[in-house]
Amino acid sequence: MASRAKATILDIAREAGVSKSTVSLVLQGSGLIRPETAVKVRKAIEDVGYVYNRGAANLRKAHSNVIGMVINDLTNPFFAELAVGMERVFQAAGVVPFIANTAENPVRQEEVLKSMMEQGVAGLIVSPARGTTSGAFRRIEAAGVPVVFAMRRLPESRIPAIAPDNRRGACLATEHLIRKGHRRLAFFGGSSDLVVYQERLGGFLEACEAFAIPVADRTIVEGETSRKGGMACLETALAMPEPPTAALCFNDAVAFGVM
Repeated sequence: MASRAKATILDIAREAGVSKSTVSLVLQGSGLIRPETAVKVRKAIEDVGYVYNRGAANLRKAHSNVIGMVINDLTNPFFAELAVGMERVFQAAGVVPFIANTAENPVRQEEVLKSMMEQGVAGLIVSPARGTTSGAFRRIEAAGVPVVFAMRRLPESRIPAIAPDNRRGACLATEHLIRKGHRRLAFFGGSSDLVVYQERLGGFLEACEAFAIPVADRTIVEGETSRKGGMACLETALAMPEPPTAALCFNDAVAFGVM
C-alpha cells in the first residue's frame, strides 16, 4: 500500500479497481459517477490516505484563454475562410486560437482533440471529419469542456451546432433554377453518409416535387466534395442521352469543378 505522503490518484484507482478518470470525477464531485462506484472510490481514498489538494486542482482548472479550432478540411476555401473569421473574433477578444486540420480523417481528429485537451483548452469549435461517430466527443463532454460544432451536425448528438438551414437553402436555389426555365436538373457531389448531404438533397427534391419536375428529369450524381469531384459529376451527366441543363452543387468546391 502506498504511504500517506506519496499516495496518488493512480493508487486510489488501483485500490478501487477503477480508472484514473473515474477517481478524478469523484474528487470533483461529478454527478456522472454511479453512487456505488463513488462509495467504493471514497473508501479507497481513506485506505490509501490520499489528501486532495484542492488548491492545486483549482490552479489546473484555472480559466484558459485558449480555444481549439478543429477544421475538417482547410484546403477547401470555404473552411479556410470560416477559420479566418473565427480567428479574427477570438483575437479581438484576447483569446488565443489553436487551429488544426483533420483532413477529413476521424483518427487524426481524435489525436488532435486529445492533444488539445492535454493543453487545457477552455473550449472547442469543431467541424467534424467525415466518419465521425456520435460517441467521439463523450469523453470531452464528461470532462466539462464546452464544444460547439460548426457547419456539420452529428446524428444523435446533443452538442450544439452552428449551421445554415441546408434544406431551405437548397430548396431556394433549386427554385431559382426552375424559375429560370430549367426542367432537367441535377444535384452534383457529396455522399449519403453526410448529414448535410441528406439535408441539401432533401431541399433539391422538395423543390422538384413542388414544381412537378418528373423523376426522370432529376439527375443525382454522388462524388467527391472537391473540384475533381465536380468535374467527374459533370462528365457523368454529360454522357446521358438528355443531360441536365442546370445543376445544384453540394458545395463551392464542387461548383468550381463543374464550372
